[in-house]
Amino acid sequence: MSCAVLLAVPALAGCTSAEGSSGSSPVTETPSIVLPRTTGPVKPASDCSHSTEELPAEAQVDGVALAATTDPTRTSLLLKNIGGLTVIIMPDAGFTSRLIAAPKENPTDLASRAALIAVNNSGGLAGVLDIPVFMPKSQVITVPPQWAVCVLSDSLKEFATARYLQDKGTTAEYFLTKALADQLLAKNSVARTQPTLIRCAKSTVDVVKGKPTLSDIEQYVEILGPGSPCRNSYQALLHSDQDAADQLATAVLSELQATPRLKINSDLVVTSART
Repeated sequence: MSCAVLLAVPALAGCTSAEGSSGSSPVTETPSIVLPRTTGPVKPASDCSHSTEELPAEAQVDGVALAATTDPTRTSLLLKNIGGLTVIIMPDAGFTSRLIAAPKENPTDLASRAALIAVNNSGGLAGVLDIPVFMPKSQVITVPPQWAVCVLSDSLKEFATARYLQDKGTTAEYFLTKALADQLLAKNSVARTQPTLIRCAKSTVDVVKGKPTLSDIEQYVEILGPGSPCRNSYQALLHSDQDAADQLATAVLSELQATPRLKINSDLVVTSART
């Protein structure tokens, strides 16, 4: 009895192939062909999630230190403030890059967030002379210590590039409102506290610029002292209790004494993802 043999299936034992038993090679299976993976065209970075390649830290300004990382295309530049003073970051002069938030790199505690909101709503940036008048407000980012920003270039031909400066008034604003927030948010909601923080941020700008010869701590005492707009605002939160206001001011000043000393404003400095 002969057996039929299907293509590419070995013959059953005791059966011969359709060609007989002439010693021809047995039929073998065709090996699978693995096609190489295709990759799409390289595109500029859309955020800083792949900015993991460390660059030399940016430290061209006294008191400023920015950790810098980029991605393989160098179209992203993540700048994180690891120094002691606040910096203001904006795009390069040719606007080859733009700035977006880097929320995963920023503090999440309520006091830090409330302090930065107060600084951003104080109007203090309007007096920073080195910020070009035509610069969109959304592209002028205040970056206090431990905060970050993402710089992006939309062209593979351009490195992600930004400019930054250290501004004394903005640094003082953040220090003072953060210290106030640490105290006030222990017993008050953010919504109730925020107007006071904004008022005190505005007072800080006025004093720092209006009385530049005072030392840091003297300026802080002036801002928090009796009769000042800031004092009137936070004392109202304390049900107009003068003793409670004095205690709060003492606690805030104690925290401010531990902050870095303020420095004069710096010039604009350029930094990029170029190695």
